Amino acid sequence: MASSVGGTVERCATWRIAVTALVGVVGCVSGLAWRHARLGGLDLLDSRGWYTPADAAALFDALDRLDASARVVYATTALTIDMVFPASYGLLFAILLYRLFQGGAPLYLLPLALASADALENVTVAALALSHDGPPSQLAWLAAVFTAVKTVLIVATLAVICVGGVRWLWTRIRHVS
Repeated sequence: MASSVGGTVERCATWRIAVTALVGVVGCVSGLAWRHARLGGLDLLDSRGWYTPADAAALFDALDRLDASARVVYATTALTIDMVFPASYGLLFAILLYRLFQGGAPLYLLPLALASADALENVTVAALALSHDGPPSQLAWLAAVFTAVKTVLIVATLAVICVGGVRWLWTRIRHVS
C-alpha cells in the first residue's frame, strides 16, 4: 500500500500542486478564523487535545446559548472548511516529507494519517453537534480519541518536518564548504 500511496504522492509532488495545497491551507485558516469569531471565540472540540462527553455537551449547550444556529454553523463548517483543511495540509506536508526524505522511509504517510484522523474527528464532531439534545453522548469518546490521535500526529509530523529541514540545510551547507 505504501508504494501505491508513494506513487500518488510522487505524482503530486510538484510546485504547482504544492502551491495549490498552500493556497487551500491559507483559505481554510481564514475560514476557520471566521468560524472561531462567529462562534464567540469558544474553545471548540477540535482545538482541544482531549475532552469528555460532558465537556462536549457543555460546549454544545454554550453554542445553543450563543444563538439558535451556532451548532449548525459548527457542524456545517466541520464538514466543509474543516474537511478541506486536512486534505490541503495533509497533501502539502506529504509532498514536503516526500521531497525531504526521498529514497528513505515513507514518512509522507505521517501527514496522511494525520489528515485522516482530522477528517474522522470532523465527521464525529459534526454528528455530535447535530444530534445534541441535552445529555452527553457516548459518541464524544470516539471524537475525543480522533482528536487525541490528531494532536499526537501533528506534533510528530511537525517534528519530522523540522528534522528533515535541518538535514536538508546541513547537506546544503556541507556541499558549499
